[in-house]
Amino acid sequence: MNVSNSTNLSVYFTCGLSALTILLLDFVTPLGVASGIPYIVVILLSLRSPEKCFTISAAWICTVLVGIGYMGSPPSEAPTYQIFANRFLSIFAIWTTAILALIQRDQTNALHQERLKSLQNAREAEVKEEKLKVLKTTMQTVQHIMGNFLNNLQFIHLEIGKTKTLSPESIKKFDELIQDTSLRINKLGDLEEIREKKMAGNMVGIDYEHLLKDEGTINKH
Repeated sequence: MNVSNSTNLSVYFTCGLSALTILLLDFVTPLGVASGIPYIVVILLSLRSPEKCFTISAAWICTVLVGIGYMGSPPSEAPTYQIFANRFLSIFAIWTTAILALIQRDQTNALHQERLKSLQNAREAEVKEEKLKVLKTTMQTVQHIMGNFLNNLQFIHLEIGKTKTLSPESIKKFDELIQDTSLRINKLGDLEEIREKKMAGNMVGIDYEHLLKDEGTINKH
């Protein structure tokens, strides 16, 4: 038995016991007293059930019990019109409570759903903003890596312009530059966590240097 069914059974039992108790009290109360008013308690207890139809059914049952109570109550010297007026008042109170309580519960549920929707939208906006932030930081870091590569490449271009060739030492530096740039981009793609750092031009980039340092330490050993 799941929690929902257990809750419903508890509500059914509580409402039934309350209705029976009120009916028994009605049987010992003389006519002329609005002894059906306490059935409002049954209606309020029925709201603990998620089923809207249960509250409506409880209102109908309580209405019938008001009539049964009229037939089983001891006689009274109160005028007939007062007796019927009190019974009508009890029925009116039962249905007014049921209708207003259901309307209030529907409005509360609607507000709750709106709140959940707002929280979900806020969370989605937060995730989207975080993704954009990571994307921007990544692009700035790539821009920084490629900027360094192009700056070094410019020196090589100047050497070619002067000597029309590259020395073996420059060729070695060029190979190292390509390998270093490739390594940095690869490490940027292997990140498992984002560490931000300040870069030139007030830009924020990703700190991937610790991976390069760690790899350098491992290579030394």
